[in-house]
Amino acid sequence: MPLEVIESTDPISELIRFKTSAIYEMIISLQLLHRPTRRSAWAENARTSLSTEFLRELDAVYKPFADGHIFLEMPVDYDDHDSVDGFFDYVRVMDPVQFVFYLVGRILSPDEIADIGLDVEPLTAALRASPYDNYCKCLNVPFDEILADVPAFQRRLAALWQWYWDEFFHKQIDDLQLRWHQALEDKQNLLARSGGQALYEHVTGKPHLIAPLPPGYPVREVVFVPLYLIPSPVYIFYGYGNITVIFDSERTEARLAEVEQSKESLLAAFKALSDGSRLDILRLITQHEGTMNGKMIAKKLSLSAPTVSRHLGQLKEAGIITEESTDNRTITYKLQREAVQQLPDVLLEYLWH
Repeated sequence: MPLEVIESTDPISELIRFKTSAIYEMIISLQLLHRPTRRSAWAENARTSLSTEFLRELDAVYKPFADGHIFLEMPVDYDDHDSVDGFFDYVRVMDPVQFVFYLVGRILSPDEIADIGLDVEPLTAALRASPYDNYCKCLNVPFDEILADVPAFQRRLAALWQWYWDEFFHKQIDDLQLRWHQALEDKQNLLARSGGQALYEHVTGKPHLIAPLPPGYPVREVVFVPLYLIPSPVYIFYGYGNITVIFDSERTEARLAEVEQSKESLLAAFKALSDGSRLDILRLITQHEGTMNGKMIAKKLSLSAPTVSRHLGQLKEAGIITEESTDNRTITYKLQREAVQQLPDVLLEYLWH
């Protein structure tokens, strides 16, 4: 989609742009095939749909290079993110120095790389001498394998992306576009309501824009790009006047509010499960499905009736057990298996967001 410009409400607002990117979604989604930390059902479907030959090539091209992380800045200066086939050609014919410029995270300028040459030892030494060396993932990968023949690696990488796009990923775009536009609408509303500073802090967690790279090079634009198939909540690329914020499309204000609400239910559940006597009670209820009442529990565990009643109340309030009565007199208890089974997922969802 074209870039959208929002009327300024603070100094950051006038810098903000929104766009969607099939290219970023495509190249970042490949990380999930190696590390399905989330969207595991999608990743499993993708791996099943893709050929064994493709997955073997993916392992060879992505896995040694931080699961493809060093390739993620490749599209940052590409103009038309709806023209995926054009992007493949763009990578194939790119000047090798420019290609390496993106691989090293734009930490060294093209002129610096050209002066150093595409030789692994002096290039690595220059990267280590940079104040940004801690952010350069290429220092921890077999960079010499790329530098041995940069044009050949460019063609191989572009061919991998083309293969993935043609064999599988182009069919995902229609479903993804709906998620992108919903996410952008959410962020545009936040921008209009609260301004650019609030939006930037809401998405990135950072109170200030990242310092310019190179130093003294002013920030001209902050571009927000929503992705669904992203292994981390936010990626930030920056340099040469641009800050690109790639964010999880599901992190809408409404979703974050839901996640915050789930915190209270998590605390209640973990508090209920944090007592040894309550765990003993829960085990009895589980092992004697729907037949244990308060008196039976008190007798088996040698606890007083008021103590058992208090523990049962806390387990019930946390949603871990429910009450049942078949004769309108005796109350028995039943484990809410689904509630317990969902606790790890709810916890991870809270931690993620």
